[in-house]
This record gives sequence, structure tokens and C-alpha cells, in this order.
Amino acid sequence: MIIIEVDIYTGILEYKGINFSFVFDKQELRLIPPKDKKKKIEHEWFMHKIGEGVYAGGDHPQMEQPFLVGTCNEDGNKMIFITQEGTYIGRYNFVLRIEVIAFLVLRYRECSINKMCFLSPEINCIHSIGQSFCFEYDEDFIEKGIVQLRTNEFSSVTTEAETFECNSKIIKVTFGASRTLSSGVTETPLKLNSSLCFEFDSTEDYAFIYHLWVIAKRFIQYLCYRKNVFFSKVELSTSYKGYKHIKSGELYVLEDLEEHNSEEEVLKKGCYIRQSYITGAVGSILQSIAEDSIYLRHLPQNYEEGHHIDAARFVMITAAFEWEFRRIFPEGIKKKEKKIKAEETVVQLLTPLIENNTGEIKSILKYLKKCVGNDPLSSKLTFVGMELGNIIDIFGKHLYALNGKKLKYSEMGERLAAQRNNFAHGNLDKDFDELALLDLIYLELILYAMQLKFYGVEDVKIKKAINDLFHKNIRIDE
Repeated sequence: MIIIEVDIYTGILEYKGINFSFVFDKQELRLIPPKDKKKKIEHEWFMHKIGEGVYAGGDHPQMEQPFLVGTCNEDGNKMIFITQEGTYIGRYNFVLRIEVIAFLVLRYRECSINKMCFLSPEINCIHSIGQSFCFEYDEDFIEKGIVQLRTNEFSSVTTEAETFECNSKIIKVTFGASRTLSSGVTETPLKLNSSLCFEFDSTEDYAFIYHLWVIAKRFIQYLCYRKNVFFSKVELSTSYKGYKHIKSGELYVLEDLEEHNSEEEVLKKGCYIRQSYITGAVGSILQSIAEDSIYLRHLPQNYEEGHHIDAARFVMITAAFEWEFRRIFPEGIKKKEKKIKAEETVVQLLTPLIENNTGEIKSILKYLKKCVGNDPLSSKLTFVGMELGNIIDIFGKHLYALNGKKLKYSEMGERLAAQRNNFAHGNLDKDFDELALLDLIYLELILYAMQLKFYGVEDVKIKKAINDLFHKNIRIDE
């Protein structure tokens, strides 16, 4: 049995003990109840009983399951619709309308998933597709035009497995390559693609499968420093008749199916972090993404947006630095014993004042106590500059020199803090310090240096990653 891509799917699925006919147009799922269940659904799902045989209109019911399982009429394949629990179920006459965020099409009625492979133009670059093949030709190639293309073994282009944990399940992650042969007249005879693959214990928890898609998406977004990355295909595999993995279906996420602008020119520039730079750190980065502990909210929507700074992006990037500083340096800045004792003394003085006051005075005193020991942004940046100067100074000195300035971390922090506070507190009448914009551009690079160093990436590879990702064209010596 094969998967047939159609514009509209129809079939049968069960929800809350009722077998519905469904129609799905890759946007909205419509459930058509059997005739003998229409009144039951209307009365029990959409109305309140106020007396014997008397009903009044009520609130729309909410989706109570993370996914719905059905069978497709067109090809007999198993279909799973990923829903958003808690969203309202709409209705037009007796037809129910369900919001769907993704769907799976599976070849086998009874199968569990144990592998996912993600394909995209970005992955073809991150794990270079060029290493999947080589050309062989004779000296008389120019005259005869005979050339042979030989694909390399899977093992030679598959990376060492790394792991991360999600929902108490261990996920093995590798980068590899896939190939598709075709004898069709209008099709390319050989298609090569790099892939990001997740392997795990077999599961029929399809909401978990979708969650892994979210993690993979954020991972590629992080490596490209932009949100507009889309998977061209997500292949699903299962174990079958002695085979460890056999392709059993595909996952389709609606946002990947929408029309979107390609960033081919950006990829040609090499604006991404190569897999070879982060070997050994892939599992750790994915673990942080799975735990939602790495800050990614500041990523620009696309490459062009990354070159424009507004108030919102300014605040988000500085917030990203503060978040990552707390995560990467949980003990904060190393302080002298004299300063530590001074802070302890201030806390001791404030404590009885807080206990002996009420109202606004007490609130202000508690706020002051909370501020004791909090290091200003300028101090944090100076500390990071000292810790990571051998990695980041090459970019900072070059950037400020191009603008006729010198790199000074303490001054950089003061400007950023002042401008951030003006934006955050709505002080838009204050003059904008143009040098703070330069500081923010450099801060984006510092963030990646902090994160990659935290994950154990070698210093020279961090430099290369930043150099490529932000297209700096600086010579990096080994």
C-alpha cells in the first residue's frame, strides 16, 4: 500500500464513542455524524438540559483529545489528526469543525513509530549533501561526455549518534543522507537529501511525535538564526517483519504546507552553523530545547528582519542575554570578599526595616533587598568579555573599528541598559544612542558564543560558527 497525496481526504474516525465520516482539506477537519446521533450530539454537546425534554443553548464543547485516529477512503491508509486540546469545536448545522495543526498518513493500520527523518534545504547545507556522492570520469570526458556519479555508503555520511531526553524517552539523534531512485520520464532519476533523524522506542503517542517535530524545528531555527525554516518532508518509520526501520508514513504540519518565501540566497552565502562545528554538542542543544531552557524568543522571523532593529527586538535580545547569563553563569560574577560582606551587611540592615514597616514603605524596602547582589548589565558584559574574549574579541574589535570606535564592554553595557530601559518604560522622547545599535549587533554574536561554549564546542569552531552564521567574512586561524 502506498501513500497518495490528495487535496481532500475523506474517511471514518471515532470520537467520544461515535463513528463520524470526515472530510479534511488540509486546513480544517469536518466531522459528519451518522443520522441517528445528530440529536444526541446537539443536545448533549452543544446545549444544557433545563427540564425534561427542554434544552437551552450552551457553550461550544472543547476538544478533549490530543489526536484523532481515522481510516482514509481514498487509499485505506491510517490517518491521525493532531488537534489542540482545549480549543472550541465549531459547528455548521450538524457538521462539526475541528482545528487541526498537523496530520499523519500511515501505510499500515497497526503500526507504531520508532524513527523520524526531517528533510529541508537548510539540513542539506548544515550536513552538506556534497559528502553523499563523488564524480568519476576519464581523461576523454570532454570529448565523450561520460561521467559516473557514485553515492557513498550510508555509514560514511551518517554522524555518530548523540542523545537527549524528552517525555522520559531517550531520543537518539543523527545526521545522515537519503536517496530516492526514479525511472519516471519527468522525474529526476536520483534525488539526494541530507536528513536529521530521531530514533526512539516504538510509540503510538502521536502527540509526542508532533512534539519532536517542534523540537527539530526549533533546533534548525537556532542553527540558522531565523524562524522561517520549513521541512520539505518528515518521514516516519516503524519496525516491520524483522526490519529495524521501514518507512511507514509521513507527518504533515500545516504551517509547513503553507506558501513561504525561500531563503536560497541566504543558504548560498553560508549563513548557518554547520553540523561539523557542533559535533558532540547536538544532543546537549536539543536537550535544552526539549526542556525549553535555551532562550530562542529573540530569533528574527527571517534573514532580512535580522538586519533591522526595532524597540521590541532590542528588548528581546537584551532579555536573551540576561536569561542566558543566569543559565550559563548561575553563580553570577565572581566578587571580591569585601563586596560580598558589604552586600550581606545591607541585607541584614534591610531585614528588620521590612519586618517593622507596612504598605508602600515595606514594598519599596523589599524591592531594595531584592536588588542587592543583582549585577548591572555593564558588569555582566565585562565579565563575559573577560571569560570569552579569546573567542569574541576578534568580531567585536573589527565591528567597532569599522565604525571608528573602540570595544569597551563596560561602556557597551551601560549604553544597552540605558536604551533598553527607555524602550521598556516607554521613554520614547529620549534621544536614541546610535552606538547602542552597534552594541546590540555585537550582543547577538556574544549570545551564540556564550551558548556554544556552554555546550562544550571548541573555541575555534565557535569562531567559525559565528563567522558563517552572521556572514562576517573574517579570517579564522586554527
